[in-house]
Amino acid sequence: MRYKFVLIIVLILLAALTGVFWLRVTRRPEVAKETNLSPLQAMTVPPQFDDESVFLTPIKFSTTTPTAQKVTGISVPHHLLATDIIANAFKFASLSRPDQILLMSPDHFSLGQTDVSVSLSNFSTVFGLLNNDSRASEKLLNLPFVSVQDFYYREHGLGAELPFIKYYFPNAKIIAITIKESAPQDKLNQLVDALKKVLDKNSFVIQSTDFSHYLTPQNAETHDEQTIKALQTGNPKQLFTLNQPDNIDSIAAQYIQMRLQNEFYSAKLNILAHKNSQDYTTEPLTSTTSYIVQAYTKN
Repeated sequence: MRYKFVLIIVLILLAALTGVFWLRVTRRPEVAKETNLSPLQAMTVPPQFDDESVFLTPIKFSTTTPTAQKVTGISVPHHLLATDIIANAFKFASLSRPDQILLMSPDHFSLGQTDVSVSLSNFSTVFGLLNNDSRASEKLLNLPFVSVQDFYYREHGLGAELPFIKYYFPNAKIIAITIKESAPQDKLNQLVDALKKVLDKNSFVIQSTDFSHYLTPQNAETHDEQTIKALQTGNPKQLFTLNQPDNIDSIAAQYIQMRLQNEFYSAKLNILAHKNSQDYTTEPLTSTTSYIVQAYTKN
């Protein structure tokens, strides 16, 4: 009898813990009833980073001047080591005030069941809630290699950018996608065609991308020169001459960015910054990551 009692207590505790975890991920189950949303749409992805100072400090000390030109997209790192150049890129683009933002990240841990994953959930950040553009996001599900996934609470490629988005573009709705390294070019082409149909005139593309990986600073510089040359050609196909991860951690995201900027926005490339993780320490490093910050502008 005593063992049965202990077992019952253990089962109750496990059930309670499971419930707490589920509430942490969903947060707002009542929203589905109030708005006729699906359970996935009613979910809110919890913030991955909960320290405001990580984001407010580089924002406060940024010396970048916002451009008066229309900015249609940026490429920024997702290593929070480089928050200075992330904040600078967002501030540079801050006068554009988009209504809709496409946020792209590598699927770092290959958690998606398909080559491309999309979220239908809203995102909580240290600065407040970002709403998902669920109507646009759902249309991407017409592609057979796109599926809804719920791992976004642990994808730092998204989590590192969301607080900056909320701070600089608080009213924009988000389309958040992650892309596997193995996604082939023909599927990327189909995705670009689909995105052209769901992006509106006042949209903006944020490409969450780091560049050379695991190389010495000298080797990283050599590979970054190759990458910058490919970017400056303006030809997205040149990206497939590069290597992952020696040159870039997501050829796919850069390819989509370049095609959209060329064909949908008619915008031009500006390289705002080029740094390496070695720049953030005096200790010699043998394995580094490099960062090439881009902005796309229209006259």
